Amino acid sequence: MSLGRLRVSARSRNRLIAGGLAALAGGVAWLVRSKRPQPPQPAPEPPRIGYSRNGSAPTPVAGAGADNGR
Repeated sequence: MSLGRLRVSARSRNRLIAGGLAALAGGVAWLVRSKRPQPPQPAPEPPRIGYSRNGSAPTPVAGAGADNGR
C-alpha cells in the first residue's frame, strides 16, 4: 500500500471526467423526463343520442322527427 499520492495519467483522468459528465448528463435527462407533466384525465363520456338503457324515452328535438309538416 502506498502512502504517497496516487498518480493518475492525464488520459485516465480525462476518461474519468468524461465518464462522470456522461453519467451526470444521463441523470439530469432522466430526472427531467420523470418530471414531465402528466396528460389530463379523459373527459367524461357524453350522453348517447337515442334510446337509453334505463327505459326512459329520449326527448324529441323540434324539427328532427320524420313528420316535418309537409
